[in-house]
Amino acid sequence: MPATDLLAHSPLEPLLQRAGATMVARHGWWVAAHFGSPGGELALCDTAVGLADRSDLGKLELRGDPGALEALVGQLTGGQVLPGDALLAGGAWWCSVSPHHVIALADAGGTEAVRSAIAEAVRWTPGVTITDLTPRQAALGLLGPATEQLLGELSAGSLEPADGPAFDVTRLASHPVMLLRETRTRAVILTDSGRAAALWADIDRVGQDAGIGHVGADAVSHLSPLAG
Repeated sequence: MPATDLLAHSPLEPLLQRAGATMVARHGWWVAAHFGSPGGELALCDTAVGLADRSDLGKLELRGDPGALEALVGQLTGGQVLPGDALLAGGAWWCSVSPHHVIALADAGGTEAVRSAIAEAVRWTPGVTITDLTPRQAALGLLGPATEQLLGELSAGSLEPADGPAFDVTRLASHPVMLLRETRTRAVILTDSGRAAALWADIDRVGQDAGIGHVGADAVSHLSPLAG
């Protein structure tokens, strides 16, 4: 077993361990593989909603001149991402906060490739910078048919319905977050690492009526296009 001090650790790790997670090394991170029954966790995501730690996702921030940023993202994705939208391309979700600000989310196993591609493009794009937010940002995942209902309750109904992928800067259970809605049944919530445990607890509490349960990376790997 690799020494855990050589691995990256989620700010949610103490909560995960208290909940009975089986921890494993994966892509340079110490992650919760499952909470006793990977098959049961998959079934939960088919019928209700699973809550997962996704903090191992790479979180890369691009900022700069709107024209230069649009051209760079277009070069890397072959598409366009308008504020409030999200696009899955090139091994990452590209999430537009504003014309000046885009965040790329990549699976831990693919983060280095995405980071390298962005860094190379930035070299040739004056006016755009890249910052790795991965150590400072936690990520929580919601997976299952009750995801949309739970997000509505957590946001007090303030989220606009989305026909496709969407990215919002909002509040969930009074916590400031950035929210990627991949589909109606999958979402990723970004928050500062220091707020992660309180947000996890609030989501767990509010989600009880929706049948929420904890799910690990084994179940996530079957359900999310960002899992590797």
